[in-house]
Amino acid sequence: MTATEDRELRRALHGTLQSVPPSPAPVEAIIRRGKRIRLRRTGAAVGTLALAGIAAVAALAPHGAAGAASPALAAPGSVVPGGVIAHGTADGQPWRLTAQNIADPGYACVPAITLNGTDADPVFPNADSGAVVALGSSLPGVGFGFVQVAADVNAITVDGDVSVPAVTVAACGMRYHVAGFAYSLAKTLRVTVVNPSGTWPRVFTLPLVSAQPSGKATTPENPGLWINTSTALATGDSGALAWGTLPDGQGWFIKLQFGIGGDCYELDGSSSHGNTQMGYCGPISTPDGPETIMALPLGFPDSGTGATGYAVQVSPATAVLKATLSNGSSVMATFCLVDGRKYAAFLVPNPLRLTKLTWLDARGRAIASTTAVPRYGYVQFQP
Repeated sequence: MTATEDRELRRALHGTLQSVPPSPAPVEAIIRRGKRIRLRRTGAAVGTLALAGIAAVAALAPHGAAGAASPALAAPGSVVPGGVIAHGTADGQPWRLTAQNIADPGYACVPAITLNGTDADPVFPNADSGAVVALGSSLPGVGFGFVQVAADVNAITVDGDVSVPAVTVAACGMRYHVAGFAYSLAKTLRVTVVNPSGTWPRVFTLPLVSAQPSGKATTPENPGLWINTSTALATGDSGALAWGTLPDGQGWFIKLQFGIGGDCYELDGSSSHGNTQMGYCGPISTPDGPETIMALPLGFPDSGTGATGYAVQVSPATAVLKATLSNGSSVMATFCLVDGRKYAAFLVPNPLRLTKLTWLDARGRAIASTTAVPRYGYVQFQP
């Protein structure tokens, strides 16, 4: 950033802020979700749970979808190579569930189950748990799920008529005995465990979107966000991504809660008029997957002012994230590491608007850029 751009940005930050309309995603929803994901990872979770079991289920085609293929059932005690839990084709599109590391290279391993190598659910081996996700308009009417079962459980039955074998996969030194599948969103999913043992329930109902009275498939409110049945051994870490103080004494900061609820961001502002908050959760990506661009509009009560906070989980190859504003000035976003993953965040005060994001490498060369930036909520972009 040049000295002239820096002066322009400082003048912009010191200007009068205008109020912004409320976001459709109130922070109360994020707080409720955050209460479920406050548990932090411990060193023991990575080290001592290496032999714990999870169940991986083979692929299942949803009703109305093309037939699905699945990995072959491995011999007892063996691990399916590549971490692939299940794969198949749904409505003509290939899909794959995989257990893998989602931390940036060179950092502590963060295990997760991913859908198509992008949308991730950070989970640890924990029999008697499961999760579901849907992708919304990109694949309407289809959901995906997995169930972790005890090591001696061989299979599950989905919707009463499809048998899915359990397989064992490995990620970050831990073994997952998991069952993964695709299903139709037009009906409530019913999972039955074959030959259950111990305290495992015979019928396992996942927290899915129920069918509409018309029988039409419902659309998830937040595509790409996993819904989990258990948080007992979930990862969850948090950190402040960016912060500052405006000349009139209004302070602000953007923070992140990373875990099974997704990448949950919150923009907080404080002044003599009181405290204000805005929060939203977006899907978790892998280091090489699409990056989620999150916009958090925030108004300061009784002062007629407002601003929008932006946060992005960036790829390891990104050295600089440059934000171009509507007045021609630019902001170099602050980087922060949370649980081995690199994030960038910054604030845009009204009446300025974010018009473009540019990804730069260590040599200052542009990797990618986009003008498709949200006013609130999130969009996903592949640099």
